[in-house]
Amino acid sequence: MIDNVQNESVKSGKNGVMGVVLLFVLVGSFVCMVPVYMQNRINRLYGTFYSLKEKTNWLNREILLKDYEINKLTSINHLSKFAESAGLGLNEVPIKVMITGESNE
Repeated sequence: MIDNVQNESVKSGKNGVMGVVLLFVLVGSFVCMVPVYMQNRINRLYGTFYSLKEKTNWLNREILLKDYEINKLTSINHLSKFAESAGLGLNEVPIKVMITGESNE
């Protein structure tokens, strides 16, 4: 009877030690996996950052090209050529004269 009690206490002691060892192994593997996960997450964020930066640069380039095109189309030289091609000569376009201020009488 005493042998059975001692065997059971030795078995439960071995199970307790195995449980603690298993717990340490699981915690150790978790601790080793956290830096890898964080590095992968940072790499993913940098990839997203650079793709958004590239898209922003492309959109800024498109804005500059549109501004250049607008400036070119509103230049005096272009407008005078358009007026000639549309049949609007200098003498044919009415000019509004607005008098401001008081008369000099």
